[in-house]
Amino acid sequence: MNQQPGKLGIREFVSIAILMVGAKATEDTPAVLFNQVQNAAWMIPLLSAGIFFIPLFLLVKTMSLYQDKDLFSVIKKLLGKYLGFIVCLVIFMLSSFAVSFDTRTYTNIIRAFYFTTTPNLVIYAILMVICAYGAKKGLQHVGSVSYLIVFYALLSLYIALGISTQQSNIQSMFPFWGPGQFEIMKLSSQKISIFADFFILTMVIPYVTSNKVFRKGTWIAFVYVSIQISVATLIFICMFDASLDGIAYPFHLAIRFISLGEYIPNVEIIFFIIWILTAFIRFTAFLYINALMFGQLFKIKDFEYLIPSLTTIYLLIGIIPESPVDVILVLKPLIQNLAGPMFAVISIILWLVAQLKGEFKHAKNKNSM
Repeated sequence: MNQQPGKLGIREFVSIAILMVGAKATEDTPAVLFNQVQNAAWMIPLLSAGIFFIPLFLLVKTMSLYQDKDLFSVIKKLLGKYLGFIVCLVIFMLSSFAVSFDTRTYTNIIRAFYFTTTPNLVIYAILMVICAYGAKKGLQHVGSVSYLIVFYALLSLYIALGISTQQSNIQSMFPFWGPGQFEIMKLSSQKISIFADFFILTMVIPYVTSNKVFRKGTWIAFVYVSIQISVATLIFICMFDASLDGIAYPFHLAIRFISLGEYIPNVEIIFFIIWILTAFIRFTAFLYINALMFGQLFKIKDFEYLIPSLTTIYLLIGIIPESPVDVILVLKPLIQNLAGPMFAVISIILWLVAQLKGEFKHAKNKNSM
């Protein structure tokens, strides 16, 4: 199938999705999960994926009724002009705060491990300026660059995790159920926000070559990243054991143990370069999608011009927390605990409204003609 000019093919779309969601294995997510369910933390991504599968399946099915329509257009069509606007505004606000606190997390990682004497604001500003520049180039460019680097990003992750297994102890995964099955299921339902980016990605449907490509790409990326995050968490548990409770960013600590002999001791800089490239792609895509949301909300056709302004606002919000602890333990969990369940509920509501309005019957009759 020939790719339409200016649109994402399945390779580009899957690459963006993997880099956006799979990157959570390299930040604070494994440590946060371990803090709450200890040795059973590796189960949470798989169970959360199983729970989120139902609302995501219903959302994708609903979106397939409206060819080349993005999430906000479908919400307004099904829920009406005014209620739809309120729902879309809430989604935009949650996504905006998530971008602010996620970018601040990456700034904290860079300063803690690589540029310890550089002020947070300087690192943060450089990160946001580069991402804003990339977002201004358009989603097609983001997809192309994602496809170019996704192989190296995954290869570096596999190498890092593979070497880490040499210093791991499989016994560290016991007791198998951690604090108990009830706590595991409870946290799994709360942490469906790990996969909330797939809900946001429905905004780019008009920029994908077809709905079939979007559906297929979504499920490929969804299955892959759920396994990747789970495996990475398990390896960190076996490597650090109980000490993982006091480690904020296990991936970056793990790569510090990697060495190619006394002549090349600082191998982590290679992993850092690839990791920071994936971070640029991740937040570039987020900035573009959020600008698209804002443009849809307020009927601004040339929404690309909003990207620098939104980037500045996100920078100002993200720099407000005084310490990394505030971001990891207070602000990010607050947004995540709201976003995940809310996105799941919205997905189910959209499907129910479409059923009540007979949209599925109309689509079936139309296809049979």
